[in-house]
Amino acid sequence: MQKTDDTIVAISSAAGKGARALVRLSGPGALRLAAGVFAPSAGRLEELGGFRSVDGIVRISVDSGEALEIPGRVYVFRAPRSYTRQDVVEVHLPGGSVASRSLLEALIAAGARQADPGEFTLRAFLNGRIDLSQAEAVADVIHAADETRLRASLWALNGEVQRRTGRSAAAITESLATVEASIDLAEEDLQLAKPGEIAEALQGESKKLRGIAERSLHLPDATETPTVVLAGRPNVGKSSLLNALTGCDRAITSALAGTTRDVLSAPLHLPGGAVVDLLDAAGFGATDDLLAPESDAAAGNAVARADVICFVTDADDATADAELLARLRDANPSAPMLSLRSKCDLAASKRKDSGVLFTSATTGEGLEEVKLRLGELLHLETSRSGDALGLHDRQRRCLQAAADACRAAANLLADARDIADVAELAAVELRESLRHLGGISGQVVTEDILGNIFARFCVGK
Repeated sequence: MQKTDDTIVAISSAAGKGARALVRLSGPGALRLAAGVFAPSAGRLEELGGFRSVDGIVRISVDSGEALEIPGRVYVFRAPRSYTRQDVVEVHLPGGSVASRSLLEALIAAGARQADPGEFTLRAFLNGRIDLSQAEAVADVIHAADETRLRASLWALNGEVQRRTGRSAAAITESLATVEASIDLAEEDLQLAKPGEIAEALQGESKKLRGIAERSLHLPDATETPTVVLAGRPNVGKSSLLNALTGCDRAITSALAGTTRDVLSAPLHLPGGAVVDLLDAAGFGATDDLLAPESDAAAGNAVARADVICFVTDADDATADAELLARLRDANPSAPMLSLRSKCDLAASKRKDSGVLFTSATTGEGLEEVKLRLGELLHLETSRSGDALGLHDRQRRCLQAAADACRAAANLLADARDIADVAELAAVELRESLRHLGGISGQVVTEDILGNIFARFCVGK
């Protein structure tokens, strides 16, 4: 388990230019280390109370031996009423990375340790400030690519995941207590409850847990925005589709084959607010010139990293390009594929091919259906309820496993004449259900899981 008794430091503001930069410390030596580089305008920094700020001068020694004096402000958050439940100090400087980087190096030289990605939030979790579902939601809020995911992440950040699963956990724990007590009282011929009543209650909790999993919004474990690539031969209308779907003239369109020679991208807004990166790959088998190999390679790389491949052919094409289809599958075997027929407004006839969407960048035909299908393939469809939670695959698996174990216990009790007859087996299932729920809250979690979760964070958060 990671150390929490030392003092960590990191730049917590975004990279690049800005109005101000922020360097954050957390740990028992936060105030002492900050006092070594900051001179407040009045009083001593160590005497400043929590939730207070003070202006002053940040003094940093540079390689030349000179001391830079930079106006700044320090915010103090005293343990345990801070984000990490440790002493936390934030030093705010005028924007720019040079000053913040110099301050970071000075604090590390004075004894602080460079924080790992997400370590401030990890300390908040380990010190009981937030549960694991809230810790995961911090990264989700930071990386939310659209309003839908932001709203769902905020629900989780405010503790809604734990509130909903916690109610079921409390009910299951109560049933477990009754089941285990019946083991001790088996020889007393006392019945604490009817097995059918407990079974009915547990079936209800199982349905609740499964419902939460099924109605939740899918949140990707990776921080990147999902990628969709339009792939096909030159002059089949990929660039026109990119412009029509995204609503921006990102690609130059022309009847001349091979107009697009590089991979172009634009944000595509799906129904419900989700956003994906839509790529227009240069046509495979472009015109035979010096740029053809580079163009073909760029298209292949775009296909290889795509989350969904849109295979675009001309609507007048009677058959799919089997050779190109095989190349796309070889480049990315796992990505789902959506077959699009473009220029359907110019087609001599329209066949209703199964699994093929006919589209027109000119009339808009089929474009909304394409967006809906992409949302389904990427699991970005929006829940119909306004309070949908955002869950990761790991959390969803925990919920489903907890529901299954809870239902297994209910089935055992439903067929029993007396609780004591199946108490030991039912107790095993109920403990298993609670273990999976503990994996969501963080009560039961391994270091490997924590490592995977906090690897999504940037340094300073």
